Amino acid sequence: MSGVGPEVDASVCYRHPDRTSWTLCERCGRTICPECQILTPQGVRCPTCIEELGGSVQWTPASGPRPAPKPVKRKRVRVRSGAVLDDRPAWQRVALGMLRPGDESPVISWATAAIATAVWLVGLFTPVLSLWLVALPGLGWQVWRFVTASIASAPGASLAGVLSFVLSVLVFLLTAPLAERQLGRRRFVVVLLAAGIAGAAAAVIVGYPGYGLYGIIYGLFGATLIQVWSSPGLRTQLLVMIGVYVLITLILSPALLPAIVGGILGGTGAAFIERRFEEHRSRRVPYGLIAGGLAVLVVIAIVRGLL
Repeated sequence: MSGVGPEVDASVCYRHPDRTSWTLCERCGRTICPECQILTPQGVRCPTCIEELGGSVQWTPASGPRPAPKPVKRKRVRVRSGAVLDDRPAWQRVALGMLRPGDESPVISWATAAIATAVWLVGLFTPVLSLWLVALPGLGWQVWRFVTASIASAPGASLAGVLSFVLSVLVFLLTAPLAERQLGRRRFVVVLLAAGIAGAAAAVIVGYPGYGLYGIIYGLFGATLIQVWSSPGLRTQLLVMIGVYVLITLILSPALLPAIVGGILGGTGAAFIERRFEEHRSRRVPYGLIAGGLAVLVVIAIVRGLL
């Protein structure tokens, strides 16, 4: 049985060094595998932190209670080291997860990508829908636009526009599901909204239209950076990845820089505030601070558009 020992690799569970994981304990920042993840109202904790806080270490894994074994065909399932593994191809497992999402399925990420894609496809034939969703200078008083701007896209079918949208969806689907599992759905939604609103407001403040997934993508990057900051290896990898994506994005669409900066500030700020007040008795304090900061940005964008 694996004991608690010094962490050798930031990408492996500190209790089970043979298991790779990207999930960190919300309290101590150490890497923990699904078996060691304990869900609490303040986020995912490790058994050691639960013991230190006086809790019980008889927990339900973060991946959910293990289902009772069901009769299945031997050719589809194999047993290795006590774990039941599904032999279906990866694309089939992903498709089944979308059709029958469980507690750990990133349904919010999938739904966001699907809605953004549908809006983009409609925009190829008519610009009406996109024009009602994009955050535009001079129309800041239509406040819903700061919320809907993330799922909107620039109307038209230019090559640069198509490449930019496809890249944004691919990067979003590569990063958002993992962030949703790590943060939990509640925190994920807060970061998603904060990054999207801040990105759209920043674009309008400098006189650009605010649209696209880039604000929330970089907001999720910032939120994940807060989670892994205590692990130098993971922190460096994420910073390099963010730099590469920013470079590619600016090559395709330089005008997206304000949305990127706003998204990073919004997502990172929301994640930091939630982490800072994770043990606060009232959830109103962190939510109030986040909402207040976003309100200030939106007001500045509205006033800027009227000048």
